[in-house]
Amino acid sequence: MSLEIFSFLKNLLSYLKPFWKKFFLGVIFAILASGITGLSTWAIKPIFNFVFVEKNYEYFKIVPLFLILVFSLIGFLSLLQAYFMKAVSIGVINLIRLNLFRKCLYIPVEKLSKYGAGQTISRVINDTIQIEPILGYSFQNIIKEFFTVCVLLGVAFYQKWDLTLIAFSTIPIVIIGAKILGVKTRKARKLAQSATGELTQKMNEIVNGIKEIKISGSYEKVIELFSKELNRFYRWSLKITKYREGSKSLVDIVTGLGGALVIGYGGYLIIKNVITPGGFLSVLTAILLIFNPIRKLARSYTGLKEAQGAWIRIQEVMELEEEKGGKLTAFPPQKGFHFENVFFKYAPHLPYVLNGINLFIPANQVIAFVGPSGSGKTTLVSLLPRFYDPQKGTVYLDDIPLKDFNIWDLRKFFGIVLQEPFLFNLSIWENLILVKPEATKEEVIEACKLAMAHEFIKELPKGYETVLGEEGFSLSGGQKQRLALARVFLKKPPIIILDEATSQLDSLTETAIHSALDKFRGSHTIIIIAHRLSTVKKADKIFLLEQGKVIAEGTHEELLEKSPLYQNLYKTFHKD
Repeated sequence: MSLEIFSFLKNLLSYLKPFWKKFFLGVIFAILASGITGLSTWAIKPIFNFVFVEKNYEYFKIVPLFLILVFSLIGFLSLLQAYFMKAVSIGVINLIRLNLFRKCLYIPVEKLSKYGAGQTISRVINDTIQIEPILGYSFQNIIKEFFTVCVLLGVAFYQKWDLTLIAFSTIPIVIIGAKILGVKTRKARKLAQSATGELTQKMNEIVNGIKEIKISGSYEKVIELFSKELNRFYRWSLKITKYREGSKSLVDIVTGLGGALVIGYGGYLIIKNVITPGGFLSVLTAILLIFNPIRKLARSYTGLKEAQGAWIRIQEVMELEEEKGGKLTAFPPQKGFHFENVFFKYAPHLPYVLNGINLFIPANQVIAFVGPSGSGKTTLVSLLPRFYDPQKGTVYLDDIPLKDFNIWDLRKFFGIVLQEPFLFNLSIWENLILVKPEATKEEVIEACKLAMAHEFIKELPKGYETVLGEEGFSLSGGQKQRLALARVFLKKPPIIILDEATSQLDSLTETAIHSALDKFRGSHTIIIIAHRLSTVKKADKIFLLEQGKVIAEGTHEELLEKSPLYQNLYKTFHKD
């Protein structure tokens, strides 16, 4: 085996610790099955010579019973070995999957975004699914067949070493062929998994953009794009099959060649009375039985290389650097947040989204960010909980750089409501208490009343126990936003971020939301990426952005008076 395979196996075996008992039992049953296989081939010589050569035919009836007993034992032990090894392989894969999922939660947003939703899902689900059956098959075969080959080799060499050497003169062909095919399989598997990730990504994009696709009528173009990815996956999958089955066929060819050499040379030795027929039959049986485990070992090696292709993609994520923070304990803002000459872009080859931002967000006030689409509003606010870090400049909390704070400690002071809120397919109650597991029923209801969500929840078939997504049940965009607002009101964080959060609310509900926000004014820092005029008018300070720069700031009345761009935005909002 190559160093790459040893390194791959070493990484996998590091996950073996919780399952060592099952692994140990699997090894024991593999050794027993291999031992009985070797014993049965060794017994052929004395049985054959005693019954047939010495003509003790009265004992012939024992031979079928002996074969039934031997193969029944081998079958039972193989079943136990396969069961325990499968338990190990599934357990290992689930542990890898859990660690990969956990890793995704701790990777910076910008690095996770680099792979896209489809590729990330593919690595967590598809790549690990691909490894499991290969790993299960390879675990079983490598352990069992290795012992079987060793035992049968011992029997064959003990009976007639020169005959055995002749038979195995063809083995280098298998080794070289398996290695070549293994490398090709690994590359093909990596590309096939990449194609699977692209399929997932395309499907994700299509589902998210289904309304636009239906309106545009560009069905054929979308089908063409999806078909292109399907064909790429199809091509690489066929190559994997070709390489995998190629290793099996190679062993079949070598088996025939080795068998011919053994029979030719063995027949010559019988004619010359160098070996008895029973001895020759014992060696021939052992050698022919060896080639079947060798076939499985060759296929397992190819399988390991295939699994390694999927593992490389998993490792790409596992090796990503996790989010880091400082050692200082975070605290709610007393003064506020200060941006000092901040520049930010999403990738090295892209232009800056934020260009030299200098501003101060005072604590416990309502602050709004407005500007044309793509002006950098959401990006700027995303720097506060450190979803992203600027390439240049510094963001401060009360004169201390954000990077100096423990990142998890910092984020617990934030609550955020997005234009498209995130909700699990759990009950409404479970979705709400995610932010405060110890919340009482009274606290949850109070938060829902503030968010104008309590009334519509009461009218649902199961009220707060209604499961989102169950039996096709879904909420409207406005209802989802009200639940997200209720979740924030339940948590009552010192900093509340509303990113287009009132965009889907009707006017009556919006009035109620503003009343609730008024309740938090003065005691919480409320940051709004504004969409509606009424929200902008209520802000203590408004920052106007254009092309990643703050071009004006002030109250609603001040900006109406001095900023032509704000006047245009005002007219747009007023029309809404």
